[in-house]
Amino acid sequence: MRRLFLLMATFVALAGLLTPLTAAAEEIPVPTQAEWADAKKTVKLANGLTLAYSEMGDPDGAPTLLLHGYTDNSRSWSLLAPFLKDRHLFALDMRGHGKSDAPPCCYAYTDFADDASLFLDAMGIAKADVIGHSLGSLAGQLFAAQHPDKVAKLVLVSSTTAIGSGPGSWLWDNVMQLKAPIDPDSQFMKDWYANPNPVDEDFITRERTESAATPIHVWTGVLWGAATGDLAPIAPQVKAPVLVLWGEKDGLFDLPHQEKLEKAYPDARFEVFAGAGHNMFWEFPKDAAAIIKDFLDQKDEPPLPELPASKP
Repeated sequence: MRRLFLLMATFVALAGLLTPLTAAAEEIPVPTQAEWADAKKTVKLANGLTLAYSEMGDPDGAPTLLLHGYTDNSRSWSLLAPFLKDRHLFALDMRGHGKSDAPPCCYAYTDFADDASLFLDAMGIAKADVIGHSLGSLAGQLFAAQHPDKVAKLVLVSSTTAIGSGPGSWLWDNVMQLKAPIDPDSQFMKDWYANPNPVDEDFITRERTESAATPIHVWTGVLWGAATGDLAPIAPQVKAPVLVLWGEKDGLFDLPHQEKLEKAYPDARFEVFAGAGHNMFWEFPKDAAAIIKDFLDQKDEPPLPELPASKP
């Protein structure tokens, strides 16, 4: 009987040692450029839209939602993701982009923000950090304003409060005359994906090709949705801490855009990449990731207790 007891005690002890090993979730690898498109998953939202997404990193890490720029897709984050794989990353193909549904309508910030909220619901995520680039950063601002309970921290990469693109601007005048099929090697597409610093060639070629496949009604729909309106008035509704990353050679959102952004978010942390462009996190992914990690991993200090008023 004593021997049986000892054997049982040994088994319980071994089980205690093995449990943490078996309970640890396996890291979801970051796909290679060649694997990226086929590694995407899909989910149907409550609004009936099916979105594609790339899931990566530590399943036990902090949930982090990645929102790409205009005519990009989740691949946009492929250079940054390896440096953030201690987090649970969800990189969306926003509506109309990549492998997600491309309905005839609509492509305003409100639509992208609503999709982001419904995506978190569909994935069972109550609250996440949000990182948005360009168009994704504008959607992220509105999402954080509308759903402050769902956004822990907000990172705005190459952002603004208002695109301000309309007739007479380079973007509007080029996009509104596009015809399908778009040649990924056309001068417009090369200019659209030009960067002042070297970017991984395999990545940028695939990114540009996928961008050229974006339906024309999405190209124009996003511009119509973004041509009017300014997010500055709703900025006070954003309760999450904000980090802004900007490349000083950003040809789309220059210094005046950043000054408006700083006025809208006076408590935000601003980081400038000297000599970098609109896609500075492609040009310097390791450096951008280091700043983002420092910001997201920083614990918020609890507010100091109020002291009782002194008696006269």
